[in-house]
Amino acid sequence: MLLDVTTALAGLGLFFLGARTLGDALKRLAGRRVRVAVARSTDGPLKAAGMGLVMAAVTQSTQVATFILAGMIRAALIRAERAMMVMTGVNVGVCGLLFVATFDVRIVVYAVIGLSGIAMTRARFAPWRDQFSALFGAGLLLFGLGLLRQGTVPIAGLEIVTGTMAAISGHDILVFLAAALLILAVQSSSAVGMIGISLAGAGLFGPEQAIALAFGANFGTALNMALLTRGMAGRARQLAMFQVLVNLVGTAVTLPLLLAESAGLIAFGPIGVIAALTGDAGRSVAWAFLLFNLIGAGLSGLLLPWIAPVLARSWPVTRVEADAQPAFLEDGMLRDPAGALDLAILEQRRLVAHLAHLSAIAADPGDPAAGRVAMAQRVDGLLTLHGRIAEVLRDLGAADISAAAYERLARAVANHQRLDGVIHTFAELAGMLIDRLTDPGVMGRVSRGMLDGIDAVVMTLAEVAQSADADERMLLRAMTGDRAETMGRIRSSYLAAEEALAPADRGRLLLATNLCERLFWMLGSLVEGLEAEFEAGSEDGVALPLPEAA
Repeated sequence: MLLDVTTALAGLGLFFLGARTLGDALKRLAGRRVRVAVARSTDGPLKAAGMGLVMAAVTQSTQVATFILAGMIRAALIRAERAMMVMTGVNVGVCGLLFVATFDVRIVVYAVIGLSGIAMTRARFAPWRDQFSALFGAGLLLFGLGLLRQGTVPIAGLEIVTGTMAAISGHDILVFLAAALLILAVQSSSAVGMIGISLAGAGLFGPEQAIALAFGANFGTALNMALLTRGMAGRARQLAMFQVLVNLVGTAVTLPLLLAESAGLIAFGPIGVIAALTGDAGRSVAWAFLLFNLIGAGLSGLLLPWIAPVLARSWPVTRVEADAQPAFLEDGMLRDPAGALDLAILEQRRLVAHLAHLSAIAADPGDPAAGRVAMAQRVDGLLTLHGRIAEVLRDLGAADISAAAYERLARAVANHQRLDGVIHTFAELAGMLIDRLTDPGVMGRVSRGMLDGIDAVVMTLAEVAQSADADERMLLRAMTGDRAETMGRIRSSYLAAEEALAPADRGRLLLATNLCERLFWMLGSLVEGLEAEFEAGSEDGVALPLPEAA
């Protein structure tokens, strides 16, 4: 029993690690061409549902499909509404497993993990490392779910479980509830379905109880999904809750009809429909799963235009998603290269303005642990947007543009590289100093002084990026002058006070002042780059305040 518990625990850990690895890899792969390909394959309800059927055949699990699609949403590969439509196909597709029994995908999963893991460590496959990383993450996710099932399925075979199910076979609602609870224990609707098929084959369940078990298993899947994804937020959580809603809708329709037909209140309901399809009690389980998901997924898909806004209000877009969402970039913008360059530069200025979010967290993080988490989330969002802009700039390098436009592109690329350095250096420095802000000693004063100074510069920089105001630009140039001498004086004055500074803090101070010096140099370089763009843009009317859409 202890081995089963630890196997399930290992499976759960690998499941979440696989989901994280897959999500990170998808973010790196989220290029414009990939987004266009995904958009084309899901640009209609039937196409999206068809993609869901394919995903169901590969993953054999609504849980795995949900986590994969959540990773695609975070990577901006697919819109949340389209991912929800894909899930309608997944729900119907996984029912096929009960008709053909469970296909053993372990050979495929082991091969994917092994081959992709080897490829990730070989230099010759370096150009495709992100692709192999995505495959490795998907393999880990499936392998983890398999271990989770392996550790929990023995529970279903316990005599107390089968005996209890047989004892309550005369009470449809009790069979329904027992199946829902069993899902939470074994983490697999197909496993519970196979239990129903086995009990029906042994004559312990009739078609009516087999149907109640199938409906209960789907309801339990909704509860299980809500628990597994409670750590999600934003659009990914919207997708997860849509999957929960699919099962709740199915329950709301099928369970009352089942109970009413059992009580003789209606002449024809789920029992009658499935009896017309099969006379075998075991096959009734598979047909009941399919009927439930056709109703739940079908109605949810039809109601999606009304469901999606409700989910968006209930689980609004996170700060990371808001930061990562471009305001000026579109997939078809490269058809007009000159206009695309203007829009990319506007998006770049908008990203510069978003540096104020990092500065606000660093200046007043509240609880240090919460401040570090908030900083990491903001950095993740800004780097995602940075990647989207970089992708457009790279594509523009191969476009047919004028010599003047190419000069602007070169400045934008240089500014983008500087901006990348500013984000990473700021995050590193803030992560080092946030924990020391409440320190009443020397390091606390140094940390507060550094972050206050950076905050003043970054807030002015954000204002310049927004307004392009000439006076603010002059002030910013003065603020980002050479800070090497200032940092040197800070180091000398505090390092000389040996009695006031612990050895560990002396090392931290040395590193912090070096990082701060580097950050000011990078900010100054970025200011110079922006100034060059503003001066060139003022000649053709481009150096204007950002539009309100930003």
